[in-house]
Parts: sequence; C-alpha cells; structure tokens
Amino acid sequence: MQVLAVIQRHIRQQYMQTQVSDLLHMGALAMGAATLLVTHTAQARMAISSSAENNAVVIHPLLAQTAPVVSDHLSNGIYLFGEKPLPDQLQTAYMIFEAQAGQVVGAFYSPHSSFDCFRGSVENTQLSLAITETYSQEEYAYALDLEDTPVAGPGSRQFAIEGFHQIEAVSENDLRMLSTCQAHYSQTI
Repeated sequence: MQVLAVIQRHIRQQYMQTQVSDLLHMGALAMGAATLLVTHTAQARMAISSSAENNAVVIHPLLAQTAPVVSDHLSNGIYLFGEKPLPDQLQTAYMIFEAQAGQVVGAFYSPHSSFDCFRGSVENTQLSLAITETYSQEEYAYALDLEDTPVAGPGSRQFAIEGFHQIEAVSENDLRMLSTCQAHYSQTI
C-alpha cells in the first residue's frame, strides 16, 4: 500500500505541476504572440512607409510556432527510473521495466515495501500504463508524461519520464520484481 500512496502522491504532484506548467505555457504563448504581433506591426508600418515611396506594399507572413515533439522512441531493454537520482532511497518511488517493441512491463515500488506490476506502451507524449494493485489485483489506468530531453550530438534525444530520473545501476532485487511482473502478465495474456 505504501507504493500506492507514493504513486497517488506522485499523481497529485504531477497534476499540480501540470497545472502550473500549463499556466506558464499559456502565459509564455500569450507573451510570445504579443511580441510577434508588436514586432510584425512595427515591421508592417516600416514596410508601408518605405513602400509608399515605391508604391509597393511588402507583406511579411508570421511564422508558425511549433510545439516541441517528444521522442517516442524507446529502445528495447531494461530501464530503472526513480523520483530521486539515487537507487534504494527510502520513501522514494521507483519503476523498473523492460521495453520490447514499444511495449513495457514492469513494477512500481518503494524500497522495503510491496510493489505493483504494470504494463503499457509509449503513446505520443505519454507512457500509458495499466497498473495491477498487488493485494486487490485491481487494475487501473495511469499515464506518465514524457520529456523531450536533448543529449550530446546533433538531433539526439533521450527517453525521459517527467518527475523521474533514469538510474543506470539495476539491482538483483529490481530484476526479481521485474521477473515477477513479467510472469504475472504472461499468465493473463
């Protein structure tokens, strides 16, 4: 149940972060649009005044702004993510999973507590999951936002989950939980 409480806390935090992020994003878009409008208006005035001498009006179209695209490519392999960048920290949520062809199977856990299995896939800018609660065996949907994280090299991107840090060191206990969840889902398919 501690993992569920940590996940629920994470959901609440993520919801609040999303709300703040959305407000900041909307404010930034409004400021950007206002700046573009002011700039474009000034340029249009200068173009009209200078073209009045030549009897030609020059119109400069506004450039469309595109939202960043989150890389949805997830290489096959085993991944460990944590709320903190260090493994095995008490009262910290972790997720261990294996990716195969865009599908994931894994576990959410907190050290020295129970764990909940999940399965899912990368869909657009989210990791869409179905989590099976350990004790009740109830399954519920959950989505984690993905981040667009550039890495060294031209055009290179890294798979990243919002609110989590990727951890390289995977323990035997992580692999044991992963194996348990893979066996659980192999029986339900």
